Amino acid sequence: MKKIKPELFKGGVAIDARGSVSYNNNLQLKNIKRFYIVENFKKNFVRAWHGHKVEGKYILCIKGKAKVSAIKVNNFKKPSKKNKPEHFFLDSKLPSVVYVPPGYANGSKSVSKDMKLLIFSTTTLKQSLKDDYRFPEKYWKI
Repeated sequence: MKKIKPELFKGGVAIDARGSVSYNNNLQLKNIKRFYIVENFKKNFVRAWHGHKVEGKYILCIKGKAKVSAIKVNNFKKPSKKNKPEHFFLDSKLPSVVYVPPGYANGSKSVSKDMKLLIFSTTTLKQSLKDDYRFPEKYWKI
């Protein structure tokens, strides 16, 4: 069985005299069921930790800058505090996308006060609510 880990799909930008085109040609969203937008109103605000056994997420920063963290959850009832999260920095000017696979918890921190994240989910809302695990903000360091 292939080990699935968080992954960064790097975006790019092409600039010429007419302006720019931002793109992400590496990302394929074939299993997406829904999306939602998360917006923070102040810099350094942390939203964490939220995990799923079944649901996967693709996270794109559509405004400002964000730090997105993901951590493998070994036990959803009492996860180890020794596990170390992986951290990814996203900037809306370069449309890279972080994939958070099932079995992970994720969190985010607004690096700019106008941060806005677009999150694509692999499950319906009804499925997600049955697969929802929350952990305190300071459980792991974001």
